[in-house]
Amino acid sequence: MFSKTTLFTLMHAGAAIVAVSSAPVFAADKKADDKTSTKKLETVYVSATRSETAQMPVATQIKIITDEEIRISGAKLLSEVLRTQAGIQLTDSDGSGARNVTVSMRGLSGANNVLVLVDGRKLNNPSLAAPALNTVALKDIERIEIVQGSAGVLYGDQAVGGVINIITKRAAAGETDGVLSAATGSDNLEDYSARVGQGFENGVSYNLSAQKRNADNYRDNNQSAYENVMASVRYDAKYGFIFLDGQQVKDKLRLPGTISDGQAAVDRRHTDSPNDYSNQDTDNWRVGGGVDFSEHWQLQAEYSDRNEEGIYFYDDYWGGDTPAPTEYSVRVKSFTPRLIGEYATANGTAIATLGYDHLDSEYESNNLWAPVNSSQQQHSYYAQLVYPLLPKLTATLGARQSEVQDENQGAVEVLKQEDDLTASEFGLNYQLTDSWRAFGRFSESFRFANADENGLVAKDVVFLQPQTGESFEIGTQWQSAAASVSYSLYSMTLNDEIVYDSTVANNKFYNGANINLPDSERKGFMLDVNSAISKELFLRFNYTFTDAEVVDGLFDGKEVPFVAEHSGSAAVVFTPIDSLNLTLESIYTGSRYRANDEANSAPRLDALVVFNTAVNYQYDQWEFGARINNITNELYAGLHSVWGQYPQPERNYEASISYRF
Repeated sequence: MFSKTTLFTLMHAGAAIVAVSSAPVFAADKKADDKTSTKKLETVYVSATRSETAQMPVATQIKIITDEEIRISGAKLLSEVLRTQAGIQLTDSDGSGARNVTVSMRGLSGANNVLVLVDGRKLNNPSLAAPALNTVALKDIERIEIVQGSAGVLYGDQAVGGVINIITKRAAAGETDGVLSAATGSDNLEDYSARVGQGFENGVSYNLSAQKRNADNYRDNNQSAYENVMASVRYDAKYGFIFLDGQQVKDKLRLPGTISDGQAAVDRRHTDSPNDYSNQDTDNWRVGGGVDFSEHWQLQAEYSDRNEEGIYFYDDYWGGDTPAPTEYSVRVKSFTPRLIGEYATANGTAIATLGYDHLDSEYESNNLWAPVNSSQQQHSYYAQLVYPLLPKLTATLGARQSEVQDENQGAVEVLKQEDDLTASEFGLNYQLTDSWRAFGRFSESFRFANADENGLVAKDVVFLQPQTGESFEIGTQWQSAAASVSYSLYSMTLNDEIVYDSTVANNKFYNGANINLPDSERKGFMLDVNSAISKELFLRFNYTFTDAEVVDGLFDGKEVPFVAEHSGSAAVVFTPIDSLNLTLESIYTGSRYRANDEANSAPRLDALVVFNTAVNYQYDQWEFGARINNITNELYAGLHSVWGQYPQPERNYEASISYRF
């Protein structure tokens, strides 16, 4: 637990930064403030209520990253954007920064403890594969909403450490806009993209986009070839809306694999797996809409279908030759209707959400050593109420009831199980002044084991227990037209946490199984500062303290491996003239134990600071950009375990040209 001295130190540090950040706000010219204020009033988000609403006094922390912030950063990959955000740590198990990047929030590792959405559609898989962050091109993104902490009531399974909701662009009525872009860079990078959107006065709008990205990437045998085509059409009427989205992604990727520390010291680009690859084709489509059937209530619903077919070859994965590639298929279908009610009360606006989620997942793999043929169905009912108790005090109440049905094709029989659980939340938000708010929240989270995890368990286990958790959080936020500061403290306890243990015997001929851990605990603090010092200078700073510890069992008292206790990011954006932006950012990751070192017996990894810089210049409808990653040529790994590492690129470059219309 935090000591009183630590708590007071953190609170006073936050208050001091607020004072420093707020002082220069008045130096910014009034025109810039007015523009910022207008944009703030128009801001909407969906992650707090699963409906598009104006900012509400909810008892949680939601960070909004706008398309303008993404553009100025010079980032070309979603991972480059997320890496700089408070409370987020990434692992990269091939070095391309794309498909094999896993997001960790609140010290939770693995691919299934953070929920990643695109317009509300899940990217998480019914397997151990991480959500493919390269599914959406950055130029298609309108904003990114990051919800810190559990969102189990609204989003259910896998929303344990937080939610990342990517919102794509939508054409406004009477407007046409688009962009053509080309980029080149280190390791033979070639990236071409195009997007056009048009909205008509009759309510019809459409968006079309395409991207093609090829690169050799940093490591040997790490070539990638990526194609993404997306189309959407929407009709907005007086009493509702309908839409249809479709997407096709073709992603070919060579896999350099892990190498030892000794090999990395000699040649970081080396691969011990020159034949390994993983290719996948994905088709997504989604249809939905909403209808106002009374003055206060609207019905919204979406149906989505994701079909992924792939083939991979891990020649040395099991320590010997694999005779043939593995073919697999993933099918995820969801139906998510909900009722949204909005009422004006004497103390403000109240919003009620009543919903049902149906998720149907199928996963098949003909892997020689560990074949999988499984399906999982989830049925969930949930309700949430955001209600103003007083003019300055708002309560958030919610509950979810979920049922799961698993069916796995075993060696001689079909194995089935059913399980159910509930999650709840309660929060209070108090608006101290027009600029200050304070909030506190209790929330429960859960996740069900997926097909891969249930397919490799200990000898005496058939199905893993669901993972559950409880989280407490308090925080404050100060915000003006040109600056904001937020800080929060949290404590999370996990029960039956699902992890992989390489020492446990299973029913196959090798060791290693997915298990349920004894209780573990995460405690932390997060500070996020954004300030316009003047019209020309903007500062960003965040710091995260994460105390991730096992509190029961064999490794009681040990740190959770590969979770840095201290992490943070800082950036300076300099705009000497309206058409020119210069950005310098630094990302700090503190010392931590290697992945899979549950006993904390191996030497700790050194702390790391990576610097990146970018420049953007606009001339009429043209935009020229350049970015340098890892300026100081730091040597580090995206995933560093006791059995090897995945080296990340040294200093690398990107340059781009875009035409906007």
